[in-house]
Amino acid sequence: MSEENKIPPEEIPKEQPVNKDPTDETTSSAEPVTETEQRETNNLPTGQAGEKQETDIMETHADHLHKAPGQGWKHYFFEFLMLFLAVTLGFFVENQREHYVEHQREKVLMASMVKDLQADTANFSKMSRGISLINMHGDSLLLLLANNSDLNKNAREIYQQEVWINLYYKAIYTDRTIEQLKNSGNFRLIRNTAVSDGIIEYDGFVRNFVINMQDMGVLDQSKKVDESGTGIFKSLVFRDWMNESFKNIYTIKLPPAPYFLSTDKKLVDVYMNQLGKYVVFNNWFIQNTQQAIKKAVTLDSLVKKEYHLE
Repeated sequence: MSEENKIPPEEIPKEQPVNKDPTDETTSSAEPVTETEQRETNNLPTGQAGEKQETDIMETHADHLHKAPGQGWKHYFFEFLMLFLAVTLGFFVENQREHYVEHQREKVLMASMVKDLQADTANFSKMSRGISLINMHGDSLLLLLANNSDLNKNAREIYQQEVWINLYYKAIYTDRTIEQLKNSGNFRLIRNTAVSDGIIEYDGFVRNFVINMQDMGVLDQSKKVDESGTGIFKSLVFRDWMNESFKNIYTIKLPPAPYFLSTDKKLVDVYMNQLGKYVVFNNWFIQNTQQAIKKAVTLDSLVKKEYHLE
């Protein structure tokens, strides 16, 4: 080519650069997809193809975490320590809750115990007054029967004393709380040793020296007195007295003469002997009952003080 036909360099058109849109998804730095992978993806339904891609991404992320640094023995030890602390704290909280429930239960039982002791004090006091009244009439009756020749002459006075001997006052022991402590194994709830020992001592004393003594001693003597007087006194007097006792306990009706079934000295002497023994047993029993009342009052004060039940 001749120099005349040459085009000057500045007139030669330059290749224009291609401006790529950064948002263009076709321009990606990801690794090229092989023909086989592209074909498998194209053969899947639209939804499954998307799920497959997400699954691949998640698997890659899991592999990355598994291989991430800092996952050595310190990491597992920390997880174990957190788990151990959580279990220990849960056990501690549950244990404290059980202790709280038991302490509340203990206080409820002790409040019930105070009510039982107060009931015992009232019942034993009433019983002691009743038995003391029987003994007073028993002593008066023994004096009237001492002179056998004056029985019919003193019939009204004799019957006035004799009707009281037929009465009987039973000891009522309020042991509902103590029985609950024994049968339910709740004695372990009583943390205060002095209170626990006091309850056991009180229960033993009442059962042995009040309840058992009355059932095995006082009651037996009362039956013997009643049997020995069956051949002497007419029961009609006692029956009428009971019917009228709410009006006037000091009024009696004498039966038609003869006033007594028998005035035989031997029968009267046997009766007086049994009555004398009965009075002695009653006096002994009253002493034990008074001692039980003192123990009840002392235990009541102790329980109130230790459990702030005032």
